[in-house]
Formats: sequence, structure tokens, C-alpha cells
Amino acid sequence: MNISFLEMRIENFKNHHVLTVNFNDMTKIEGKNGAGKSSIGDAVTYVLYGTDALGTKLDPRPVGCDDKVETKVELLLKVDEQQILLGRIQKKTAKYYVNEVPEKATRFNEIVEGLFDKTLFLSLFNPTYFFTQHWQDQRKQLLSYVSEPLNKEVLAELPSVSQSQLEPQLKKHSLDDLEKLHRDRFKNQDKALERASERVVTLKEQVSNNDYNINEHELKEKIDVLSKELVEYENRNINVHQQSRERSRLELRSESLKGEIQRQKDILTAIKTETLDEHCATCGQALDEKSIAKVKQQRQARYNTEADKGIKLVQELKDVNEKLNELPEPVEENPAEASHLVKIYSELNNLRDQLGDINRTKELLESIATAEENQHSIRKERNESLVLIDAIKSFRTKRSELMVHKIDSLFTTISVRLYEQLKNGEERATFEIEKGGKPYSKLSTAEKIKAGLELIEVLSKQSEVVTPTFVDNAESILNFTKPSGQIIVARVVDKELEIIGVSLKEEAINE
Repeated sequence: MNISFLEMRIENFKNHHVLTVNFNDMTKIEGKNGAGKSSIGDAVTYVLYGTDALGTKLDPRPVGCDDKVETKVELLLKVDEQQILLGRIQKKTAKYYVNEVPEKATRFNEIVEGLFDKTLFLSLFNPTYFFTQHWQDQRKQLLSYVSEPLNKEVLAELPSVSQSQLEPQLKKHSLDDLEKLHRDRFKNQDKALERASERVVTLKEQVSNNDYNINEHELKEKIDVLSKELVEYENRNINVHQQSRERSRLELRSESLKGEIQRQKDILTAIKTETLDEHCATCGQALDEKSIAKVKQQRQARYNTEADKGIKLVQELKDVNEKLNELPEPVEENPAEASHLVKIYSELNNLRDQLGDINRTKELLESIATAEENQHSIRKERNESLVLIDAIKSFRTKRSELMVHKIDSLFTTISVRLYEQLKNGEERATFEIEKGGKPYSKLSTAEKIKAGLELIEVLSKQSEVVTPTFVDNAESILNFTKPSGQIIVARVVDKELEIIGVSLKEEAINE
């Protein structure tokens, strides 16, 4: 896209009452300080965006004028082969015109935005505008026209080990995602390794507290011998124990039956001696003989029932006593044998505890082997992630070097710093234009203008957009290289304001 200015008409704009500027390949603006040279550059950006040449909102009215004064700026420009007349009028409110047709502000802005990007235009028009942006915006703008080196280009510059590690991974993940993945994995595995190491130490401490030098085979043989002896004793005494338990059961039942039989006797005596009530329990009238006979029958029935219960209890007691008489006399326990039995139980418990310690020690040793294997596996995964993170650092560094080289190759006298190295070896994005080893902020006015013009030429070539360039304070430089597009040069000269259009073909301007 080639943008050029043809004519600009100004009324009541800052220093100018009425002014017409006819632009040529080179337009010289000369005059004293305060003559309105810079205002001509501001008028261009005002009609387009309502700002000065640095992109700052602008009050266009001449100093000391009231709201009744109407400011008007019209700019005839050519975008490739298309001519377009843009106008902006400001009184109390703003009015907008496109090819003399009134337009609303929204539509006017859409038309201007459709012609060219605002930030790019201001960067190409004013050599100092680019540097007034935040460094992140400067960096973003320049890099938007320069593609990053391809992964394969960066990998080709890395050692073969890093290549083999990164190449297959970069087919599955972006570099940023790959770094996040392995940083997270390293963090988790590092914590897991710490826990696994503590687990190994704890298990080894537990093993050191156990006596696992006992002969397990001898221990099991002793347990078998004592267990057989215990079984033989229990087999010998099983009948005695059963008889003893049976005697105890029968004796308890005999005593219980005696008590139940006595209770039945008491019940029968109570029934036999109870007084017969010959009156009705409900109305209190005397019962007739028939009713009295019925009451007596009921009492006899109760007596017979309880008597039958007593007979059954007496018979059961007889059977229990007969069984007791049939049992052999109880055998008294041999004190020596009982003492020996206690000794066997004690020794068996002790031997089984020792065997349990041995088994627990075996389990601990197995757990240690498993824990150490887990520790080794975690350490391996952790180290693999660490190695990959280092490879990513190398990749970023190399990509940065290639990117810086790619950017620097676009320039002649200036260089660009895109990254800075941190203390931990990682890099951080930054941006600074340098000329002769000095940062832009330390350059003289002339050096800043030259750096800006060189940057404009690079931006113009990379974006394939050519616009006019307005060089203010040109008296501070003796010579500079003419940009690709039109150039408007404002210079302080001890005379009244003069605008001169010059047609030039040469690329350099020598003053």
C-alpha cells in the first residue's frame, strides 16, 4: 500500500488562521520558533484521528480563541490509485466529511481504519512515535512483521542430545505447554522423591531395631516340638475335661431343679389352703350351689396342673442325679503337669513372637526394596523432566539468538534487544532499540531522529506500507537517508514561515 498526501487546507488550527499545503516528494517547512511548523504535522494526525503527531488528544483551536471559532482541516490523500478527501470541523461539536459528504463519527473512523492501521501509520509518519509506546507494544509491533524461526531451524542449532529429547515432544505439545507440563511434573516428582526417600530411611530404621539374625529353621523346629507335646497333653486330658464340664453342668442343673420343685410345693400349698370366695366378684351377690361347685372345679384344675409340673421336675431331678452317679469320680490335676503346661504355653508364645519379628523383618526388607525401586523410578522421571526443562531453556536461548539475528539483519546502524538474561539462567522478554551501543533514551536528538527513520524504513518494508514521514526539528541533523515515501521536513530558520515542495529522485538528502 502506498499512501501519499496531495494537499491540506487549514483554518483556525493552532498557529494558523488560513493555510494551504501542497505536498511533493519532499516538502520543506522553514520558519522561526513558534511559526507553526510542528502544527502542520499535528494537522495531519488531527484530521485522521483527532490527535497530535504523538497520538495524544488535541485541542486544535488557536490559543486565546473562544468556542465560537470554527477549526477546519481537510486532507486530500491518495491510497494507491484512489484519492480521498477527509475533513474534520470542530466548533462546539465535531463534524466529519469524506469526499465532502457528511459522515457520523463512527462511520468516519471506520473509513479511516479501513484505509490503514492507526499505530502503524503514526509509527511511519512520526520518527519518534514508535518510541513513545510501552516497550511491550513496541516489541509486539515489530515482531508482528517478523516470523519466529521454525522449530526445525532452532533444533538444527542445538546439540544432538537436546534435539532427540525435544523433537518428538514438540510434535505433541507447544513449547510453552511442554514447559508447563514438565515444570509441574518436576515439582510433583520432587515432592514425591522427598517422601519416598523419607520412607526408605524410616523402613531401614525399623529393620535396624529388629533382631533378624535368629535361625528361622531352628525356631520353627522348636515350635513344632512344643506344639506336638501340647497336642498330646490335650488328647490325653480331653475326656477328663469333658467329664468335668459335664459334672459341672449336671450339678448346676440339680441345684436349679431343687429350687424349682420347692417353688411348686409352695404353689400347691397356697392353692390347697386358699379361702373360697362364695360371692360374685362383679356384683357382690352370694353364689348359688352350682356356681360354687364350678369355682371349686376351677381351683382343682389349677392344683392338678401345678402338681403335674412338680411331678415332671421331680422326675428330671431323679434323672440328673442318676447321671451324676454314673460319672467317674473327678481326677485331681497334677500340679507338676500343670506347671509344665504353663511353661510350654509361655515358651511357645515367646517363640511365636520371635517368628513374628522375623516375618515382619522380611516384610520390611521387601518394603525397602519396593520403596527403593519406587524412589529410583521417581528420581528418574524427575531427572528426565529436569533435563527436558534445561533443553527447553537451551531451545529458547537459541531461538532468541536466531530471532535477534533475524531482527538485527533488517537494520543497518541500530540493533534491537529482545531478551534479557535472569540470574537463574532463564530469559525474560524485553525490548530496547540501541544505536552505537547506547539505548534510545540516551541518544541525542539527531541520533533519535536517525534511529526513528531507520526503524520507519524497516517497518515500511516489512509491512509493505509506504506513508509520508514528518521530520520535525530537522535543524539538529546535518544529513539523513530519505525514507521510501514522501518526506516532510520542518526546520528552524530565522525567517517567516515558508513551505517549499521539491520533487526528488535521489535517496539521500545532504544538507
